[in-house]
Amino acid sequence: MPRALPRRLAVLATVLALILSACGTAPSDRPSQTTPPPRTLLVDTDVAPDDLVALAFLLSAPGVDVAAITVSGTGEAHCAAGVGIVLGLLERLDAPEIPVACGRESPLAGNHAFPEAWRAGADGGSGLDLPDTERVPFDGNAIGLIAEVAAKTDGLSILTLGPLTNLAEALLADPSLVERIGLLYVMGGALHVAGNIQGPGAPTGNAVAEWNIYVDPRAAAIVVELGVEPRFVSLDGTNQVPVTKAFAQRVASEATGPAAQILADLFAANPFMTDGSYYLWDPLAAELAAGYEVGTFSPATVSVEEAEGPESGFTRPTDGSPNVQYLSDADQASAEHTLLRILNGP
Repeated sequence: MPRALPRRLAVLATVLALILSACGTAPSDRPSQTTPPPRTLLVDTDVAPDDLVALAFLLSAPGVDVAAITVSGTGEAHCAAGVGIVLGLLERLDAPEIPVACGRESPLAGNHAFPEAWRAGADGGSGLDLPDTERVPFDGNAIGLIAEVAAKTDGLSILTLGPLTNLAEALLADPSLVERIGLLYVMGGALHVAGNIQGPGAPTGNAVAEWNIYVDPRAAAIVVELGVEPRFVSLDGTNQVPVTKAFAQRVASEATGPAAQILADLFAANPFMTDGSYYLWDPLAAELAAGYEVGTFSPATVSVEEAEGPESGFTRPTDGSPNVQYLSDADQASAEHTLLRILNGP
């Protein structure tokens, strides 16, 4: 017996180590515990409530250098209001000086637009308390800012959170920009699931399009056709990350950092974000663009429906060589954990 005791202790220690190791590397935890390699991002935003969360996340994420922020004036916020809100958000988070510019306020073709009630809310900062600031916008428009940052950044990654108007215009102005873009993440599209064209004042009869693509389908078609091979953070994946009441309660009780308080304040000011109809659309896109493995992309071939009608804006799956990647799966537990952990900071 005395000789066997150390051996049994050794076996027990080994078993305990294996158990602890297994617990520490559960699939939903693994991505959130790993810091991705550094990357430089240009973010194009339409300043919707979840865009503000996505920006707060990227400004807090270690290794992420937000080189510029462009505002899509065809999205939820109009240009002047959108730029002012972004500058105020940078001020509230004590972020470094980051150039901010806006593009045009009309789609490249057609007259689609987000519901006016949504635009009014976005123009008001979604109820977020933002300080006055002496920061000033970039001396130029979004197209010039995209070109300037891409020219001096090798393999620039781009994340779009609204309609693709600004990026499409930049690509049309300089097609060689395609060669200088590293990774392009697009929050938009719906390939194998229903669209989300609904809300006050929304058109009826379109059950296949996603809002960001619907508002400017010509811009989306240009981005796809020019061969950038975007990674669509589509409804196929974002449908798997609804904002639950349990998560909202967790945010309310665990938000300690300044960036996490942004999320808590937005939840408090906008009850619709926690009523079961909202999803982590843009925050999930930000996590993926920052390199966190909270979802899986699959290759696909799509064409964007530009014609007016009940399928306008549809990212239609077709045959042929893949020209996009789309988010086919998302890990809700990991996405929630990563979001709150990074927003809370070290």
